[in-house]
Amino acid sequence: MDHVPSGHDPGMRLLRFADGLEQVFRRYHTDAFLVRMRWSLLVAAAVFLLFALLDAISLPEPVRTRVLALRLGLIMPTLALAGFATYLPRLRPWLQWTGSAASLISGLGVVGIIGVARAHAFPLPYEGIILVIFAFYFLTGLRFMPAVLCGWATFAAYLGMEVLAGTPGHVLLYNAFFVGSANLIGTAGCYFLEYAVRQNFLAQRQLQEMAEKDFLTGLLNRRAFSARAESAWRQAQREKHAVGVAMMDVDYFKRYNDHYGHAAGDDTLRKVAQVIGQHARRPLDIVARYGGEEFVGLWYDVSAQDMQALLERMRAGIAALDLPHAASDAAPRVSISIGLAYLRPQPGEGIEDALRLADVALYLAKEQGRDRVVCKLPERRDTTG
Repeated sequence: MDHVPSGHDPGMRLLRFADGLEQVFRRYHTDAFLVRMRWSLLVAAAVFLLFALLDAISLPEPVRTRVLALRLGLIMPTLALAGFATYLPRLRPWLQWTGSAASLISGLGVVGIIGVARAHAFPLPYEGIILVIFAFYFLTGLRFMPAVLCGWATFAAYLGMEVLAGTPGHVLLYNAFFVGSANLIGTAGCYFLEYAVRQNFLAQRQLQEMAEKDFLTGLLNRRAFSARAESAWRQAQREKHAVGVAMMDVDYFKRYNDHYGHAAGDDTLRKVAQVIGQHARRPLDIVARYGGEEFVGLWYDVSAQDMQALLERMRAGIAALDLPHAASDAAPRVSISIGLAYLRPQPGEGIEDALRLADVALYLAKEQGRDRVVCKLPERRDTTG
């Protein structure tokens, strides 16, 4: 798991974690604010339709035609496309971009509407800009930086439009003050909102880590392994990839505890777990403490030859710890027996079938003298990697 920063970490103040954790946070943010973004787009569309109705009733020609063209021909289609994008799983990672684009186009559309009114000397209120700006910061589900860019870009466009329209200086000064103040309030509010969301993300992540991790070794616990391995197994079935599932047992560990004491046994388990964890670095690799001195692992899309070589390195790494084990019949130092099931998941099979096969391989490793890796392949199946 990536480092979970504290509340005083610069990653919190700057609203950006280390790269790995930041990517996880962005996925979390997208999932958490997906419904809000959909509702905000729906509310925005309803508000613009109400304004369009008001424009149709109150605006004179040719202002009415041009304003309605911007509302119904530019802003409404943009909101509709952005709303549609929220239902496309492939576009889910890009929702901040699509939401930002829809927000900015809506903001610039409102600037254009006010510009049309100014060009025809019609006193259309400028306060609509403030409503749009507050929506950027507090309604749309945009993160801090996209919301700030949309808000201040709209402010700059508004100022440019008023200057080109020849708005008197004292009027422009007051309008700019109010619109700028709305941006300042929105910027501060959006910052604290995202800060709170990041704190909540970290709190949930810490709770998840406590629920999933084995308290002694720091590896996943059995329940977390079962959930993740089941997901990896289904993915392997869909993508027709092979997996290696290994059951691992520290040799004669009960004797070790009896001879050296439980405190030394716990320390040994931590050191063994560290070596095991070092051999499961890829995103879909999963290792866990299965119970007592037993460990389990799943490696995704590795050839049979590479899988066995990896487990041999793991066994050698544990031997290299050179922890004395005077009560062992397998070796004078702490060793481990590993049973590997290497297979390509088939329809109708589950991760339990792989675990049973790995358990058979582990039993064979113990029968053959322990301190070794034994691979068991399913019968009558092509398992080439």
